[in-house]
Order: sequence, then structure tokens, then C-alpha cells
Amino acid sequence: GHRRIGFILGHPDHIAVADRYRGYTDGLRACGVTLDKKLVLQGDNSYLCGVRSARKLLQLPEAKRPSAIFAANDEMAAGVLAVAHEMGLAVPEELSVAGFDDMPLASKVWPALTTIRQPIPAMAARAAELLLMQLRGEADDKSEHVLESSLTFRQSTGPAQNRPRVVTERRVKSAATATS
Repeated sequence: GHRRIGFILGHPDHIAVADRYRGYTDGLRACGVTLDKKLVLQGDNSYLCGVRSARKLLQLPEAKRPSAIFAANDEMAAGVLAVAHEMGLAVPEELSVAGFDDMPLASKVWPALTTIRQPIPAMAARAAELLLMQLRGEADDKSEHVLESSLTFRQSTGPAQNRPRVVTERRVKSAATATS
């Protein structure tokens, strides 16, 4: 049910960035959601970039704020979670967050991060096989090598809410507590 989904791109030098962005736009299109380029920010794959990007996205007026943010890697998604906690946004009740890679960090943050798991051991093994073939002087393997990724659901995502957010109340209570 999410209609406003932010996306934090990975570092522009990272080869997979274009594919991850294409997956995001294809997913929006498949669900009949219009791409809002104001919800897409350039990242650099770092936790701090996730923090900076989340602050920009989550400080938008409520009607324009995303209800979900997908980061092109788990480091940036962890930064998004930190900002959500800082702002008093409940994850996943008020904001869903997802990442990509399924790094060990993804299961250690709170709430545990929904992420796209890449088959890293299989990717490394295939890359080593191809390198060894080259070193032995065997013919270049020109075929495309595709290894399946999978979506790992954890606690950082949930359905979009159809009720008003209570963030304002929570912020007021926090501010009153801080000044007492």
C-alpha cells in the first residue's frame, strides 16, 4: 500500500547502482506508482550518507514525505533507521525501511532490516572460476552469469498506514520531557 517510496542510490561508481535503480523504477511502475524524482537521492554507500539522505526525505512536509525508504545498500538503510529513531518515527508502523546486500549488520540493527540477499559466496566462487579460466589461458566465457537474489523479510517493513501519523504527539511529549 505504500505510494511514496524514497530511494537512496548507491555510489555512482558502483556497477550495480543502475540495476538497483532500474529495479526500483520497475517496481514502482508494476504497482502503478508514479516516480517522484524528489524522493530519489544520490548516495555514496555510507552510513552517514544514509543519515543525511533520511533527514532530507523525512523533513519533507507530511503529505510529501515517503512512507517507505529503500536504500541501495544496508549501510545506508541503517542510517535511515537511526534518523527514524531520532525523529520518533516508529519503524515499520510509520516508516518502512529496506536495504540491499544482507550484510551481517542487517540482522543486528533494530528493528532487523528487510533486505535483498545477494548470494555472495556463490558470486565469489563463480568469479574465482572465471579468473582461474583466464589464468589458464582458456577461452573467455562471454556468457552472462546470473545468480538469484532473494528478498529477506525482517521487522523493518510493514503495510502503509491509512490513519494519521502520531509523530507530532510523540515529538511534543519528547520535547516536554527534555525541558522538564
